[in-house]
Order: sequence, then C-alpha cells, then structure tokens
Amino acid sequence: MEYAALKNKRVVVVGGSSGMGRAVAEAAAVAGARVVLASRNLARLLEVKQQLPGAVEAFAVNMLDENSVVRLFAEIGLVDHLVVTAVADETKLSAPITQLTTADAQRGMEKFWGTFFVARAAAAHMAPDGSMTFVASASIFNPSKSGISVMSAASAAVAAFGRTLAAELAPVRVNVLAPGVVNTGVWQNLSEEQRKRQAHWARESLPVRHLGEPAELAHAILFLMTNSYTTGTILSVDGGLALV
Repeated sequence: MEYAALKNKRVVVVGGSSGMGRAVAEAAAVAGARVVLASRNLARLLEVKQQLPGAVEAFAVNMLDENSVVRLFAEIGLVDHLVVTAVADETKLSAPITQLTTADAQRGMEKFWGTFFVARAAAAHMAPDGSMTFVASASIFNPSKSGISVMSAASAAVAAFGRTLAAELAPVRVNVLAPGVVNTGVWQNLSEEQRKRQAHWARESLPVRHLGEPAELAHAILFLMTNSYTTGTILSVDGGLALV
C-alpha cells in the first residue's frame, strides 16, 4: 500500500520499539515519513532505527512520567501525526475481579494515563492538519470474556478520551484503533502451550482464521492517519472477533 500523504511528514510513534508500534514506524518510513520513535527502551529503539529507511529519530521516554513526556515533545517540536501504541502487559491483568488487587487495577489503568500524558503534551505541538491515533482494544465492543474487566475499562477510557478530543482539538483529527488478538511481543510472556492454544483458537474460531499480525494493524493506523475525512472514529480491526 502507498501513503503518499505521509511523505516528509513527522510521524511520532510512542511505543515504537516493538509489535504494532514498530510495524507502524516501518510502514510510515517506507511511505517517506520522518519517523520519530519513542519508548522507554532506548537501546531497542536504536536497533529498530538502524533497520528503517529514511530519516528516523529515537528518544527515550517514560509515558507515565509527565515531565519525561513534556521534555520529549519540547525536543521534537512540530508533530504531523502522533500514534500511541504503548500499553501495559495486559496478559498479566486477565483475572476475575475477586482475584485482582487494587495495585493490579491501578496498573491496568496506566494504559489510559499514559495516553493522556502523551496527548496533553503533544497537543500544543500538533500541525493543524495533523492527527492523533490511540490504540484501545476490541474488548470495548465485546466485553463478554470473563476476567477482562480492568482491561476493558482502560480501553473504554482511551476510546472515550479519543472521541472527545476529536471535538476539542479540531481541526486536528483524533481516532482510536480497537484491535482484536494480535501476535505481538506481549504474547511471548505466555507459555509455549498457551501460545499454541491461542493460535489454534484463532484458526478454528475467528472468521479470518488467524491471529492478527502487527503489519495488518499498522495499515489500519496509516489509513486513520491519512484519511482527512476521518475523525472521532473507533475503528475495530478484530478479525471478526465481534462475530464469534
């Protein structure tokens, strides 16, 4: 796919060191964007930077540290497109509410707070025709699975935040991606047997017959980034999960 509108645009990807964020960074770089990678792990970012074409910058940031986030955008300056993909390890938050501690629940909401800190700091630096894209979860549409109450609540907060900002920050566009189960590094924290079961479930149950891959989600994000008539949208890209 080609995204000519991204040529020479500054695309900031928070969470760009792995998974979906890395895939977004790669797709944007191939399209000719000036990519800025940001995450906590600078060493990993520098590895990714070496593998991407074009002008790529890398910055360390702790998205849960307000001062760290403010410094990041003060250094970056003008932002054409912002993508926030960094999330907590949600596999560790999947448990019935009676088994979740208060600390677990508070950690689960870091997804929202990190997105909030990044969006607030970036707002003053956004190009008027630019965009923000946040990543939530398909659980906001299909919260029927037991044990995902906190995960769903955090994603719902991100989604509501994004839709409201679309009105508040206009003409800057703000959209939210709601992915289904994606084959990212987070799943490496599962045992091999658990990963096999997950892959088998996808082949047998999802209408698309496979887990989502980061590149598939990246192209959805680039669509939101480049379509000038799309704002305030929650785009579900879940392989048909809502139909199961």
